[in-house]
Amino acid sequence: MKKWRLYRKFYKKIIYYEKRTYRQDENRRNHHLKTKLKSTQKKKSTWIEWGKSILFAIIGVAMIKTFVFAPFVVEGASMQPSLLNNDRIVVNKIMMEFSSVKYGDVVVIKKPDDPKYYVKRVIGLPNDTIKVENGILYINNKEQKEGYLDHTLLEEYKQLNYTETEIPSHKVFVMGDNRLNSIDSRTGLGDIDVSSIVGKAEFVFYPFNRVRIIN
Repeated sequence: MKKWRLYRKFYKKIIYYEKRTYRQDENRRNHHLKTKLKSTQKKKSTWIEWGKSILFAIIGVAMIKTFVFAPFVVEGASMQPSLLNNDRIVVNKIMMEFSSVKYGDVVVIKKPDDPKYYVKRVIGLPNDTIKVENGILYINNKEQKEGYLDHTLLEEYKQLNYTETEIPSHKVFVMGDNRLNSIDSRTGLGDIDVSSIVGKAEFVFYPFNRVRIIN
């Protein structure tokens, strides 16, 4: 009987230690799972934050491109020597909301009935009179000095003439700097409605050896 009680006591101690060991193991497993879960949640949270940042960046770029600045490619030689074929330019689109077009502005034009974009220089403003005699530009009967033209072609430009015309309200008169090779207000585009001006060309950003502000 005494021996039986000893066995029983010993058995209870074994059970007790087994339960305690099991609880300790269980606690360790739970702690490990909690730590792993926290780590997973932290990583997930980090990825979510990165995803949000990238999404906001994409939205920001899209909004800037849509409403503020946009890249354009110059096609053709009509703006030489100021702009060359395949020059990449940045166009300020918001300027049309806060300021008026000025003489000499280089602008991007998109007419409603024409799928093509044109890069031209503003020569005349609403209600101005424009004419070209022997290659010389007159605005409101005043001779204009055009420093942006290719001076090696001035002799050839003397063959150019354009009958005096008055620019209607809300329209502008545009020409390419390469007067002998340009589709503009003289040669098919006609007077340009101010609402057809996408924005002002601000600077060339590519090729890198031509990076500069557009005057």
